[in-house]
Amino acid sequence: MSIDLRGMSVVDAHCHGIRLDDLLAYPPTGWADRITLIGMCMASSATAAAESKRQVSALTESTMFASVGRRWLARWLGVDVSDVDEARMTRLRDDARAYLGGLLADQKITDLFVDDGYPQPPVDAAQFGALVGATAHRVARIEPIIDRVCAQADTLADAVAAFEAELDACGRDPSCIAYKSIIAYRSGLDVEDPSDAEVAASFSTWKAKGLIGGRRETKALRDRFVHITCRKAATYDKAVHIHSGAGDPDVLLAHAHAAGLAPLIAAHPDTAIVLIHAGFPWIEEAAYLAGMYPNAHIELSLFNPWATLDLDRGLRTILGLVPTSKVMYGSDEASEPEVLWISARLFRRTLARVLDGAVDDDLLTPAEGVRTGEGILGANALRLHGLAAT
Repeated sequence: MSIDLRGMSVVDAHCHGIRLDDLLAYPPTGWADRITLIGMCMASSATAAAESKRQVSALTESTMFASVGRRWLARWLGVDVSDVDEARMTRLRDDARAYLGGLLADQKITDLFVDDGYPQPPVDAAQFGALVGATAHRVARIEPIIDRVCAQADTLADAVAAFEAELDACGRDPSCIAYKSIIAYRSGLDVEDPSDAEVAASFSTWKAKGLIGGRRETKALRDRFVHITCRKAATYDKAVHIHSGAGDPDVLLAHAHAAGLAPLIAAHPDTAIVLIHAGFPWIEEAAYLAGMYPNAHIELSLFNPWATLDLDRGLRTILGLVPTSKVMYGSDEASEPEVLWISARLFRRTLARVLDGAVDDDLLTPAEGVRTGEGILGANALRLHGLAAT
């Protein structure tokens, strides 16, 4: 018996908003460049060399995700692959909502968890959801808040008070379902519990340098803000999403191992902590944490969809160790909305294969395989974030 996941709804537990005006301003011929991992990450990076960014297009034709994405979309549009760039732009110009809504309906994508930290200024989640035909929920990133309150505050106490006030506002906002941190980009995932003196010194040093500085200057301060966020999240019964593993070239890769989060996860057992990107490429570390700590969860984006051929192996590693009720799908779409559709289509196929294998090996019954698929594709994310299925 094969597990059939085709009729199941999908919740994308990690993506980014897009504005229609921005989509229409992009040159059509660069579409395939922007959906590749390297193209998307180079575009979002503030530190990558301009020459590196210029080299992206030369790699697109030999990138598997771009190849399959263009081919699948050409079939959907009913055009030759050579015409897909112009055809999709025509559909966006003519009726973007009908076009994008049709793509999401094809994969039954009902809900999107939208990280408001990128792009800046933030894209309104509700407007993005209306554009693509899904219910969009805001995930509030704390780093822009940290930058803002520290710039405005004269003292550490003032900065902390202003930070907590903004977290309170997010906590009371029903459209905001979680907090998010990209501390892996700023000072690293090896989050400690610094002393008050260390935090005060970090704040003073960073302020004296005009809020310019990285791990050396800000680690104690940022570690404290993450602990505050976890405590506030427990108060409002919200999850904390934390970027784990690789990202664009700005990430502090040597300090991005998910294992560094173990003390933080252990310190906040009442707070659900979601390891965004499953710690990729160190997925075994994230799988261990989610398998060991009841409050640690895994979201699969970046690893999905860009690992393509390696998705099966990675999923088997995670699902074999982690309670499957703590695993949730995501795309990390951050460039072109078609990534939402391509990613869901690719993942649905991969998940079905992996679950079929588990049934064949008598690790799951067929009924358990179906329930597992429903959970990973959407039900787990809705339940964890207190949302009713749509």
